[in-house]
Amino acid sequence: MLVFKKAIMVLAALSAMVVPAVAATADRGGASNFVVWAFLAACGLIILVQVFPLIRKMNEDSEMTAEKARLKKEHKAH
Repeated sequence: MLVFKKAIMVLAALSAMVVPAVAATADRGGASNFVVWAFLAACGLIILVQVFPLIRKMNEDSEMTAEKARLKKEHKAH
């Protein structure tokens, strides 16, 4: 989770520095395209950070279930 916090901090810092520079140097029509893509990337990162623990938990649960099934099978064999 620490990696995702660092990624969000870096993204926030970059977006705070890059957007004013692009807005000052680009045409009015071209700058909005970059801002839209930056916003969508930030939204995607937020969704990824929200879904990652769910995927990790599902993986841990499946491993635990497989281990229980293996132990049950071994216990029946003895």
